[in-house]
Amino acid sequence: MKRTLSILTALLTLSSALPTWAGMVDTYGIGSRATSMGGAVSAAPSPAFAPYYNPAGLSRAESTTMSAGVLTTTPDIEIDDYSVPGISSDLATPSDFSDDTGTLFVPHLGVAMPLTDRLAAGVALYAPWGMHVTWDKNPATNPGAHNNYEAYYQRVSITPALSYKVNEKLALGAGVSLGRSETGADFIHLEHKLPFEAELTDDFNVSCNIGALYQATDRFSMGLTYRSRTDGDFEGDLKMQGIKIAEVTLDYDHPEQVQAGLAYRFGAQKGLLVEADATWTRWSINDTQSQYVTYTQNLPGRDPKVAGTTEPMIVPRDWDDTTKYSIGMEWTVNPTVTLRGGYVWDPTPVPDESLDFIWPDGDKHIFSLGAGFTFGAFTIDIAASYADIPSKRTINGESQALNPSYGDAPVSLVADGTVLNLGTTLSYRF
Repeated sequence: MKRTLSILTALLTLSSALPTWAGMVDTYGIGSRATSMGGAVSAAPSPAFAPYYNPAGLSRAESTTMSAGVLTTTPDIEIDDYSVPGISSDLATPSDFSDDTGTLFVPHLGVAMPLTDRLAAGVALYAPWGMHVTWDKNPATNPGAHNNYEAYYQRVSITPALSYKVNEKLALGAGVSLGRSETGADFIHLEHKLPFEAELTDDFNVSCNIGALYQATDRFSMGLTYRSRTDGDFEGDLKMQGIKIAEVTLDYDHPEQVQAGLAYRFGAQKGLLVEADATWTRWSINDTQSQYVTYTQNLPGRDPKVAGTTEPMIVPRDWDDTTKYSIGMEWTVNPTVTLRGGYVWDPTPVPDESLDFIWPDGDKHIFSLGAGFTFGAFTIDIAASYADIPSKRTINGESQALNPSYGDAPVSLVADGTVLNLGTTLSYRF
């Protein structure tokens, strides 16, 4: 048992060293098939990634299958007319800038196997939550650096799961997600003109995924999945110019989700699969971001904080619960070629009152395409998705997450952005 836990810890640590995607923290797809179908797979999941999308889907594993791949993400976030009147002439003059994030990489790995006629097992390694955004750290060209010039947030988890086929129509499944989380934010202090960096980790956390899959007919199936809330207890350091000045704790939980889907197979050969899903996320569990900073040494200049002082840093979030809608299609052209497509409407949970450079999110249309190619025991799946914010977000001083970075002076800006995702997954059936 101790050896198993050591292996799991090593895998989590290795995976968390990889950067994760930009944009909001929800996934753009785990496995290229799911990415190309807009995540609408809870009623017809790939067995290797069923531990996340619907553990009951492990019951569909006809033989042992291993899948591994990567999703690459390239964001493009544009900020126009950024100004903070009343601070200085430089900040009062509207400026335009964009992010410097570059391309990020997110791996995924899954294994599924039948154990008996009724029982199947699997395990998946993936990042259910993640974002990473970087900006120019020079306030002269990026005045937003006083709020944040780099922010990241991610959870990497390993989910072993089991599925039991109650009868020919109904299967149930459950998995335990063993995770590790990281978060961080860097900014240029407005008064000290120095870089401050906060780096925090939650070394081990646990959640569960529970699912049901009902095959009503040979054409029609229904899926239901519950992914539980994860308690996040983060600890880390606050550094100024690379020197530790304080210890920081943060209570911030990963939200629970309910995903439901309906899938139907059309055509004489049942070769066209169409699925529609809805995913509800309880973002409102974190109405504030509460950090507690204990200073380990005095700060220079006029800042009154001294060593031994503990200061609460409360950032109002007031996020809204959301329901994401997705539709996916999969057409089996022949035994070698499968074509896929999808669409997602993903409303943002972030209101104007708490938009900032840590969570630069907006409502998104997500369009996706993909294909699968099977050669003997091997299948390679490819996917591309494009997320677009349909209307620019305009902030006129109402953000209580941005204003405190400038002594509560009102910040104005116009934000827009896109995200391009490309994925590849290789599977082998033993």
